[in-house]
Amino acid sequence: MNLKKIETEVAVDKIAHKGVSIWPILKSYLVGIVGENNIIKEANLPYLRLFLKTLPSDLLSIRNMGKSKYWVFSSSQTRFHINEDSFDRVSTGLLKYLKGYVLLENPIPKGKTESKKLQKGEYYVGMSWIYLIQFIILKLSKSPEIENLDLLETYLKKDLSKIKYIYHRIHAGKRLYNMLFKLYKPKAIFVVCYYSNFELILAAKKNNIPVIELQHGLVTDSHRAYHFEEKQPNNLMPDYFLSYGKYASDTVIKGNLFEKGWVLDYGYTFIEEVQERLSVSYELQEIKKSFKKTVCITGQLKTTDEPLLEIISSISLKFPEICFIFKPRHYVDRESFISSTNLVRLGEINTYELLKYCDYHLTVYSTCALEALALGTPTISLNIKGYYNRFLKRLLGENPYNFVAETEEQLVDVLNEIEGRTFVKSKIKESISHVFSPQVDTEGFNDFFSKIVN
Repeated sequence: MNLKKIETEVAVDKIAHKGVSIWPILKSYLVGIVGENNIIKEANLPYLRLFLKTLPSDLLSIRNMGKSKYWVFSSSQTRFHINEDSFDRVSTGLLKYLKGYVLLENPIPKGKTESKKLQKGEYYVGMSWIYLIQFIILKLSKSPEIENLDLLETYLKKDLSKIKYIYHRIHAGKRLYNMLFKLYKPKAIFVVCYYSNFELILAAKKNNIPVIELQHGLVTDSHRAYHFEEKQPNNLMPDYFLSYGKYASDTVIKGNLFEKGWVLDYGYTFIEEVQERLSVSYELQEIKKSFKKTVCITGQLKTTDEPLLEIISSISLKFPEICFIFKPRHYVDRESFISSTNLVRLGEINTYELLKYCDYHLTVYSTCALEALALGTPTISLNIKGYYNRFLKRLLGENPYNFVAETEEQLVDVLNEIEGRTFVKSKIKESISHVFSPQVDTEGFNDFFSKIVN
């Protein structure tokens, strides 16, 4: 599905609610309806159990909502450990500049973060009760009318009734957040992923609260959420963007999301912390002792993980001296493969420990390709279904420490080639400096942020 072609051939600005285009929402979710990427989360038994388990303590956490006028919306997916310390890899760096913030965290997929693991200044509010109320509002309210959706249905020759349900859910969430914002009056809202938070953006704009997106992953002009042919309605888009560095900043400006003065090269505190402090676990040490080399394989989505694991299962037989360690994106992901002495799944180990201490990193198009290089680890990009070419090639195509394979045979050649090479970590890190800027200093952040809150 060519989203750029749709934007140029369909009057997407006319697909609207009450005369205001909802194309950013459609564009974000179409890949889960028409495309092959299953990005739309459906209710399932493990998630329902997790919500029910966290609901009582999440209700008690409501008392923290008034402890700061700065609110951060994140999820347990972005929380990792650096030794004994727990960090939200995207938002915790804000504590360098702010005395504190209310952290509204979705417990999916890792569960509730224990209070003792939070950093000083993180006032935790679990979000299970928010989703429960949103669901109740959804069931008790009438579905909002989407104007001219038939233009897209006719073009795609596809029933898009699922979009109507998604927009109804977003509209229900907007009503809830509108009440919360009127009650607590936050001065600024930070979101970790704007295109998963349209409901709160809609409510924030209604209450004149600035919305700042913190970069959480890959930002390129081929990403559906970071490039538009035309400027989009302000009520669905964040107002400001804190990027990892110059590359992402330039991308969102050229992609018609932000003006130049609305973007800050913020840096990536978490990677700096990992580099300085994260130690290797006993489990990984023992694996490294038993093999000549280790390769960390980071998963992404089922559509690429299945063929990836099929290739790695075959490759592992040809390289018995190398241990291939598969790290799924989510611990609950269970793509099948046959484990062996040198092919293992480590679902619970820290992803960043693997990226830092394995000899090589291998992926299809995960942001881990960039993070591995930032930690001094060579990366191998396997171009399954053209996903590497689409998402990472422009970023990494000329990088001397990124090795690309199109087929299983080429992957064999790459492994044989790099086995005899010596790599200097400092040079590998330097090769990705255009993507990851140094963390912005306090004065630079305060100058930028003061304009927002004032």
